[in-house]
Amino acid sequence: MFPTNLALALGGGAARGAFHLGVLEFCEKNSIEIQAYSGSSIGSIISVAHASGVCAKEQLRIFASKELRRALKFNYFRNGLLKIDHTSKIIDELIPIKNLEDLPKPVYINAYDIKEKKLHYFNSGDSITLCMASSALVPIFKPIKYKNMYLIDGGLFDNVPIKPLQNKGYEIFAVDLFPKRTQHTTKKVNPLKLLKKKVFKELYENHSHSLANTNYYLGSTHIRNFSLFTFKELEECFNLGFKEAQNHFLGIL
Repeated sequence: MFPTNLALALGGGAARGAFHLGVLEFCEKNSIEIQAYSGSSIGSIISVAHASGVCAKEQLRIFASKELRRALKFNYFRNGLLKIDHTSKIIDELIPIKNLEDLPKPVYINAYDIKEKKLHYFNSGDSITLCMASSALVPIFKPIKYKNMYLIDGGLFDNVPIKPLQNKGYEIFAVDLFPKRTQHTTKKVNPLKLLKKKVFKELYENHSHSLANTNYYLGSTHIRNFSLFTFKELEECFNLGFKEAQNHFLGIL
């Protein structure tokens, strides 16, 4: 029988977040209720959206939409390569509940304050701003000013944030979009793609989080076949997440 006190820890990984959505679709199809969420970067956005009542397939539609791509704009290297128009209507559709403390389930978002050199796990405050802060990977995005802090992507320091879920009676299910490398392959890429890939992969893969206290861990090696930056593979990545979750929990349900 599947646990009734399941909490999800969703790691960062840009467009690979569609894998998270496939896992959530599996949970929805099997009436598995998530009691709490913790996320970094794309994992924070998906966590807040799902806790707000935006189902996995609706999130997939939003992430694949032209409206979202229009909200993501080139910043001409002014304090970051890209910027997000967080006032866009599509962002409101994705994150309809404006404060974390108003969500029906606990959600924790991590972000790092470069001013105090401190990693924070937020469970209250402005939902959209904190999601943007948790996703602010320098130099691709500029730091987000929030209150007296300058926040950047928390995934650089704890990419699968299980810490805020521990010692609360949950069974923790961690989903990692950067599973341990089994082999290294190289291929030709343009300089901008190489920079973005280097920033994401090297920094995220060098994080030192411990997954020893999780009850379930899902980190498919097949996820490495998916780009971090293209919207063209979202459906396929979503299907992989569903399939891997199904295989992982075969025999439990």
